[in-house]
Amino acid sequence: MNRPITPIDPAVKSLIQTELNRIAEENNIRILYACESGSRGWGFASPDSDYDVRFIFLHPTNWYLSVLPQDDGMDLFIDKELDINGWDIRKVLRLLIKSNATPFEWLQSPIVYQTDVDFKASLWALAQHFFQPRSTMHHYLGLAKNSYRKGLVNEMEVNVKKYFYVLRPLLAAMWVADKKTAPPMTFMELVAVLQPYPAIYNIIMELWDIKMALKEGDTIKLIPELSEFVEKQFVRCYTIADATEEIATKTDMLDAFFRMVIKSYNGEY
Repeated sequence: MNRPITPIDPAVKSLIQTELNRIAEENNIRILYACESGSRGWGFASPDSDYDVRFIFLHPTNWYLSVLPQDDGMDLFIDKELDINGWDIRKVLRLLIKSNATPFEWLQSPIVYQTDVDFKASLWALAQHFFQPRSTMHHYLGLAKNSYRKGLVNEMEVNVKKYFYVLRPLLAAMWVADKKTAPPMTFMELVAVLQPYPAIYNIIMELWDIKMALKEGDTIKLIPELSEFVEKQFVRCYTIADATEEIATKTDMLDAFFRMVIKSYNGEY
């Protein structure tokens, strides 16, 4: 059973586009890709969820030739509902060396505000060479376990959103454990790993419908069957992760891609 992504209000989308254009002009950068992250990107935003806008940008060539370290990130809070954060392309490429999960998620976001199609496709293809199943599983398991400890253990009632902050990374870890590929970003794609667990799938779909009708702080009673499933998957996925070897990689492709982006988008080709 499918559940659609909650669409972005056209007025909000227009505001985000305006803010991105302003940020690019005021900071003399070129935004190559901008998307929605967080609960709206994952597909389970509440009616009053905020907007988590994330973007990848490029500076003029001379910016990269400085002797001193440069700030390669931008954090901007426009108001209480709009959180905008951007990373320089060099930072993104450095994170790929460690198979950081964030670039993989951003590039799969179902809500895109700005993009250069060729850049996105090329970066996604490059990222596949640096995907590490072991570290990615540990990343998502860490997120799931942290949320589980904070919100689900020994509580009679829990914030329904906390269930999804456990389930999304747990399903992502299960995806990597079973498929050995980068997990999709949206929750509804991740539930494909629940095919061997139809009862749990039905519970989660019912929980999804409940969550979509509630506000951010609303609670529900703890679901014992779901807690048992989560704990068993922690054991299974950690076992698989620990038995998985890291893949040897080289940075040559990253360097070549970095130089190509600078030359192409700064008009040097």
